[in-house]
Amino acid sequence: MTINHGDNSRGQDVADILAATDANNETAAPEDELDAAGPADDDDETAGATLTADEADTADVKAVKRRGRHTVSVDELRTFQLRSRARGVAIGKTRAQAKSKPRLPPNMVPPNDGMRKLAAKWSARGQPYVARQEGHYYSTCEIICTVVGSPKGNCCVRIPKGEYKFFDRTVDDDTTYMGAHPGKVTTNWTNLQRPSKNSYNEQDFLIRSITMQEAGLRIRYEANEISQAQSAEAHADVLSGKVWLWDDMGAFLPTQIFHDYNGENLLYRALRRSAVLYFNWDKRRTGGNGTTRMVLIDHLRNVPDAKVKTLARTSGGAPVLPVPDGYIFTDNPEKSDEGAFTAIIKVEDDIAFPIKPIDIGLGSPSKPVAIGLYVQLSLNGISFENENRLRT
Repeated sequence: MTINHGDNSRGQDVADILAATDANNETAAPEDELDAAGPADDDDETAGATLTADEADTADVKAVKRRGRHTVSVDELRTFQLRSRARGVAIGKTRAQAKSKPRLPPNMVPPNDGMRKLAAKWSARGQPYVARQEGHYYSTCEIICTVVGSPKGNCCVRIPKGEYKFFDRTVDDDTTYMGAHPGKVTTNWTNLQRPSKNSYNEQDFLIRSITMQEAGLRIRYEANEISQAQSAEAHADVLSGKVWLWDDMGAFLPTQIFHDYNGENLLYRALRRSAVLYFNWDKRRTGGNGTTRMVLIDHLRNVPDAKVKTLARTSGGAPVLPVPDGYIFTDNPEKSDEGAFTAIIKVEDDIAFPIKPIDIGLGSPSKPVAIGLYVQLSLNGISFENENRLRT
């Protein structure tokens, strides 16, 4: 294209041509074209912006040529210059933004990558979905503590070494309490539900933080002592471990279990001081390669004890322990790349807790056979769910 120094009254003005080609997406106006002008790396991003600007300048010239204009006036040349200068300003802004952004080291996974990956996964399905910020799940584990010693002297409650699982059962699953009393898992135990073993909401849950609290006690005495105790018929369910028990007055539980002044469950506190929490994913039930992945989360004492919860159930409502990004569980483990999720309290060594036997109606002290300690773990996070399923 050449410059015509004379009068150029023939045909459409260059500014009008470029306005029309911008509207037709043949060319790009300088203020619109550099929104995504290159990689996130600052040097490459600036180079990408420069390349895009050069290509846009060339596209302007080609678009005018396609309209039959092979010469331009000096005034029309000014239109090209102004558009090119605007692109140069955009490059400067791109360079300044790139320098102001922290540069991630090679191979570093960006923070909050778990949220990005789940959003990409659900978007790729092409179906409407929702991401609920107030996602919350809870589950309870049972720790049966044995009691050793003589009824006439001091005894010890022993929290046995071992692993105690959360999220291994769902509502309406069969269960037993204290190893003897059959029952069904209710929403008092967990809110993890599955209408049947073959139907799922296809939900993914991104864990962001956790809390913990005591969930109750049960106690069991020898059957022959229960039958001989005064008012045994009225209290048989309590003394055999069939029902939940809160007893800080010491009618059925040794008084050492609860703090004299604040009512704190000291057996629960002993567990928190001496155990650790793991997250576990098991692929052996999901058609994987038969492996499990167990991740240490923290010592139990560092998991905030949530006595009172707000309706929001988020980090703004009460102290929580943030967990590393990317920990996910799903309500359909058979199709999950992660595997079946459980959380585990791991007790490395027996924990001894001294108690004194009490009189349950025999006229002399009795030693319980076992005490059931129940602990609830809560997961706070973001739940990805199919919108259509939520409406049915």
